[in-house]
Amino acid sequence: MILKNTWLNISDNTNVNWLQVFHLYKGFNRRKTGLGFFIKGSARIVEPPRIEYKGFKFKFNKKGDICRSIIVRVKYPTKRLDGSVLYFKNNNAVLIKKKQDLKSKYLFGPIPYNLRRKKFKTIYKTII
Repeated sequence: MILKNTWLNISDNTNVNWLQVFHLYKGFNRRKTGLGFFIKGSARIVEPPRIEYKGFKFKFNKKGDICRSIIVRVKYPTKRLDGSVLYFKNNNAVLIKKKQDLKSKYLFGPIPYNLRRKKFKTIYKTII
């Protein structure tokens, strides 16, 4: 379960390390959200840009930037259709662009199978 003001670890190779959630999509009075849902948050802890990217036009996030992301791993146990229970050690998200495309080229860690929908095919292209 992800609530507002929750801090999420970002598990891709963008320069954002931690994100603080301030908006949950799907409903005006939504109080909590789970695995596979979209959120909007503020970049709280950000790595400085590396020197090798200085010549390229690569957009870096700054502290306080608003980022859209999808929740990939949650601590709260989620039940599957076959009766098994899935949970992870921490809450993670992946930054996305506006059209459900990943912002980064590489993801860290496993992605659960129940995220496999038509919208998120790009996530599975990078993993498989």
